Amino acid sequence: MMQTAAVTAGSWSADFADLKRGVGCPMCGERDDSTPDGQRFMAGRVGDAYLGRRPVRPGYAYVIWRGRHVAEPTELNAEEANEFWAEVATAARAVEARYQPVKMNWLSLGNGVPHLHVHLVPRYADDPAAGGPLEREAFDFSSIEPLADDVLATEAAALARLVERPR
Repeated sequence: MMQTAAVTAGSWSADFADLKRGVGCPMCGERDDSTPDGQRFMAGRVGDAYLGRRPVRPGYAYVIWRGRHVAEPTELNAEEANEFWAEVATAARAVEARYQPVKMNWLSLGNGVPHLHVHLVPRYADDPAAGGPLEREAFDFSSIEPLADDVLATEAAALARLVERPR
């Protein structure tokens, strides 16, 4: 899902324009609770939150817009935007409660898969790029060791409980 439309440094994928319009978008449509990229811990009204299988940082999560294909937040009407960002905040609160980062980065990128989604990246005291932006290679998922299935499931379940009963 997250890695299917890889973009090489310095170029856009050949199908980027089509993906941006929603043609062949890997994030559109129904999603399962568990995917090769993560485990869902929140099914909101307009978005789904997943704990990432290959964590950029411990607790890395992402929230995917569930409605019609949208590439940018500016394509949402006011009501949709309010609801989406409220759900992103709910997911972020759960991650913060579970992992206790120093700072939480909210990244709306879409450079690889142009479908509205937000990466939630907890930042810790020992972060290699503390006080600055993430290092360029942070999202090179091929170099990140995946979480074991049991660890991913346990952590996603803990986040789901925090969504149900916020702190």
